[in-house]
Amino acid sequence: MTVFELPDVLRNAPGMRAAQLLMDGLCVLCFNKMNLDDRFWEVAYPRKAHDLTIKVQELNGADRRVGRPIHRRVRSEIRSFNISLTNGSIDHYNQFTYGGPRTIPFNRRAPGNDPHDLSWMIDLAGPELQHTFNGLRRGRRISLARIRHSLFCTLEPEDDDVKIALRDDNDPDAGRVLGRTNTEIVGVLLAKAPGEIRFDSDPAGLINIGPLDYGPDKRYQIEIINEDNKLHLKKKGFVRGDLRLFYQEVIDAHPVKDLWARPAPPRKRVAPDGDCHPPDFGGESLGELLQQETTESINRRANNVLKKSSRGTSKKARTKSATANLKKGAKKQTKRTLKKTSRQNRS
Repeated sequence: MTVFELPDVLRNAPGMRAAQLLMDGLCVLCFNKMNLDDRFWEVAYPRKAHDLTIKVQELNGADRRVGRPIHRRVRSEIRSFNISLTNGSIDHYNQFTYGGPRTIPFNRRAPGNDPHDLSWMIDLAGPELQHTFNGLRRGRRISLARIRHSLFCTLEPEDDDVKIALRDDNDPDAGRVLGRTNTEIVGVLLAKAPGEIRFDSDPAGLINIGPLDYGPDKRYQIEIINEDNKLHLKKKGFVRGDLRLFYQEVIDAHPVKDLWARPAPPRKRVAPDGDCHPPDFGGESLGELLQQETTESINRRANNVLKKSSRGTSKKARTKSATANLKKGAKKQTKRTLKKTSRQNRS
């Protein structure tokens, strides 16, 4: 686990540094400032086709590694998890009212931009993607992190421009040039005094980390990466990013777009899947993503299970598969459908 170098804007932030953070892979960030006395960063991790991992490395006061890192896989049934400090500070939000350095308005193609500006991230609800934003989707497989006492910025922008194209075009040449975007998002946890880093989850007890004590001579590096578990389409020197998954899992917006990016050289850190990095959401909160499933989504899942169960499996296997993940209201209809299918198969 390589210790990355903090940008000066984070290194010089007011407060005791309890940890430095690195976020990458499929996720979307949002600075929640609905309550000025409890401002914090939210990060939504879609779980479809991705593996979410937290890595923790202890550091000494000189930022050198101590011992071996901790690796923990975040199980897909975790709806949310919190990272906070027992003696955390939010004083830095008086200076950084957007949770880090951010310029508004921001022209990503202008010379002389701050390389650590948060506005390098694409706002999924903003005007750059030229789509009609209808709101956040609900009832999806999302793990939502709430990271308190934190300050974030962009590590640096990409070297090359990205392109945005309609999903149906499936070709980077059909897209328009957006400009450079962010690489990894990095941050710090800031404290008023020595204490502990706490990890909590919903359901409880599913993240086995900590508490981690910190002080002037003891801190941590925490990496949270939602890594792709499949290969991406490559065309004409570009890799197709995961922007389409945000339309499916996070936002309701039309028309659906693709992001095409050139992979960074091997000498540089890159996203785990070699393409795009985290965007952000310019709304007030990502909390709506944790709403319960709607009747429509329950019925859709029931139909998908029934389709899979009809592929030559036994009645018992079909019944178990069809009912395992359904809500109580869908179970009776599912069983009736399975019995009808079984009679038809016997005839």
